[in-house]
Amino acid sequence: MPVALVQIALFLIVIRSAYMTFQLFRRPRKPWLDLLHYVSVAIVAVSFLFH
Repeated sequence: MPVALVQIALFLIVIRSAYMTFQLFRRPRKPWLDLLHYVSVAIVAVSFLFH
């Protein structure tokens, strides 16, 4: 699998996780487990992206 394709996929994962985190933070009652999930996915994707 080409490296560029994997990097694009990781970049999209980071963007989607950041977007979902932002959307969940706007709710009056915060689903903390979902927030932590999206933040952790973004952290792992960034670590793979810059490794």
